[in-house]
Amino acid sequence: MTETFPSSAHKQRYDTSDHLIRPSAYEMAEAGPSNAVTPKVGFVGLGAMGKGMATCLARHLAASDQSLSVYNRDASKLQALTSDPALGHLRLTPRTDLAEMALSCTIIFTMLSHDAAVRDVMGSIICAQEAASLRDPAALQGLQLARVLVDCSTVSPETTKAMSAAAEAVGALYVACPVLGRPDAAAAANLLIFCSGNDEAKTLIMPYLSSMSRKVLDLGREAHKANIMKLLANFHLVSLIELLSEGMTLAEKNGIERDKYMAFINEILPVPIVNGYGSRIAANAFDAGLGFTVTLGLKDVNLMRKLAEDSEAPLPLADVAFNHLLAAKASGLADKDWAALAVAVRRAAGLPE
Repeated sequence: MTETFPSSAHKQRYDTSDHLIRPSAYEMAEAGPSNAVTPKVGFVGLGAMGKGMATCLARHLAASDQSLSVYNRDASKLQALTSDPALGHLRLTPRTDLAEMALSCTIIFTMLSHDAAVRDVMGSIICAQEAASLRDPAALQGLQLARVLVDCSTVSPETTKAMSAAAEAVGALYVACPVLGRPDAAAAANLLIFCSGNDEAKTLIMPYLSSMSRKVLDLGREAHKANIMKLLANFHLVSLIELLSEGMTLAEKNGIERDKYMAFINEILPVPIVNGYGSRIAANAFDAGLGFTVTLGLKDVNLMRKLAEDSEAPLPLADVAFNHLLAAKASGLADKDWAALAVAVRRAAGLPE
């Protein structure tokens, strides 16, 4: 049975007047005529990627004396960000829950780990707005509801289609902006962002996307197209890891050292990302630059395999990589960098790690 959004579980959170957030609950001292033209921006999800992205966004906003509302379901991550002395010059406003975020921001970015989290968070934001509007429209005088919802997570096209439709039903605009890059790239505003959705919304958020990235690739009006491109990008990455793992294993089985194999690879493919993964595999450095784990890799490869099945376009490389990631997870490497799939390749060839 197809799930509807917002779900009844989301609606139950906001179905009494006790849950209605009124302007006095927020920092309405900033409210005024300028609010009509100056968006208020929020960021949800302060994990390994979200923390760096939120920091870059806050830095951009601070340049024009604007604040960034921030929220994380794990309060310790929220506390770590807002209490960091190195970020004291940034105007970070912690929010206590998603309802507060929904009723204090006009643009909300999310960076979450999986589809279920996106559906839960977006459903909560949408329901908080809907409940407030229906129960006491007068209470919203001076408040700007979140009219642009921007998800930067890696999720299925189906999730984005559902969230986009739910947002549209309450008058909001939805843009999918999954990102490509590791935590160090997020902290340095060096991400590649795939962007698709409503053109008006994309124009509005482009300065914010630029503050978090080196390039934004516009993929059109259909929000889910960005998610497809992100899965294609990760397919190329996991295939690269598989290629390097198999090639290095075959070389080693025939007495060619890993460093000599990498010297060859760097001659024919002098690309930073190739060198990065290859060097990590050669050195068994699966903790270095940790940001994308075996567990998350399995999640994404599953998404691309589902996309391949739905599209009737086989991805045999993804199937092979999935099995090696699964074997790596079974060997206790779930929280290691997803390049640790090389361990499974070596073991299958009778080599030590």
